[in-house]
Amino acid sequence: MLKFSVKKNDFLNPLSKIQTIIDKKTSMTIINNVLIYTDENYLFVEATDLEISYKSKIPCSVTEQGAITINARKFYEIVKEFPSEEIFFEEYKDTWLKIGADEKAEYKIGGIAPDDFPKFRHISRENAVDLESSIIREMIEKTIFSSSYDDRKYSLSGIYFEEENDDEEKSQIRMVSSDGHRLSLMEKNITEKGLRLEQGVIIPKKGAQEIRKIIEGHERMIWGFDNNFCFVKCNNDHLVVRLVEGKFPDYRNIIPKSRDRYLTFNRLEVFNTLKRISIFSSDTTFRGVKASVKPKLIEIESLYKEIGEAKETINIDYSGEPFEIAFNAKYLMDALSVMDSDRVELTANNSESPCLLTGKEDIGFLGLIMPMNLVKE
Repeated sequence: MLKFSVKKNDFLNPLSKIQTIIDKKTSMTIINNVLIYTDENYLFVEATDLEISYKSKIPCSVTEQGAITINARKFYEIVKEFPSEEIFFEEYKDTWLKIGADEKAEYKIGGIAPDDFPKFRHISRENAVDLESSIIREMIEKTIFSSSYDDRKYSLSGIYFEEENDDEEKSQIRMVSSDGHRLSLMEKNITEKGLRLEQGVIIPKKGAQEIRKIIEGHERMIWGFDNNFCFVKCNNDHLVVRLVEGKFPDYRNIIPKSRDRYLTFNRLEVFNTLKRISIFSSDTTFRGVKASVKPKLIEIESLYKEIGEAKETINIDYSGEPFEIAFNAKYLMDALSVMDSDRVELTANNSESPCLLTGKEDIGFLGLIMPMNLVKE
């Protein structure tokens, strides 16, 4: 029967990571639980929602080897608030777990036998590379916000990932996301070889969020694919994510080939202006604005004036013919918020052409927003 002691902070780290993985709405009680078991002088922590599986290994002092599953949320809260830096655990009758700190505190929580807990999927590392974690983290951060929240749009409910190996010395990896109204693209050149992706894959949004979380604070990561799964390893943390079945749309046909009409502006100035004007929008996801562009100036005003009206003028770099364009301010704000460039270039060839966003400090990034139809008064 399980009996061990472990440092609180060592245990708290993996327990905190699994809180967003476990499926709280499921009728399967067992996957609301965390599996803990020992092997020699290590404690293993596992969690899954059947689509995403997590496993971590931490050092501990084992008196008796064993395994048990405990409600993940309650267990995390107990460990988090425990008044001791070293915690003792002991399983006793009928899968109950005793949690204590010398004789100062003692808690008891009921568990479930681990027999029916889903087995962690062991992935082949044949198609994997050792990468700087910052590469994948930046790619996810600059694409995840524009993936679809509509679960019915399977092929748009995640981030499309692909690899191109045209160069013998380096590979180009790319992430793309779209919800049908906007698109984000981020690509990087890497010297590491070994992914051997014959075609692109779709990483689910929740899986991408967990990947970003698990690699945070790590310099290196193992990144790979095996059949219908993506996997990540950072030190003693492992994550396996089931890929989305479906075909991602041909995004290349959406991106305008020419850039005939463009302007540049201060990123933070436009972002803050849109934020202020959006105060008059009662819809948190749709905030229509109209932009009137003239040489050296852009005038932005709210489209819907039921609550109030707002209009601001900003200096820009533009010397072409005047034009008007309308768009969802939230989409533009989302893209600007992940960019690093002080000045951003916006391409708007005509009133129906997608607007493109690029910046000199955002190498490899492209934001695309579909314009709205302007109703003539």
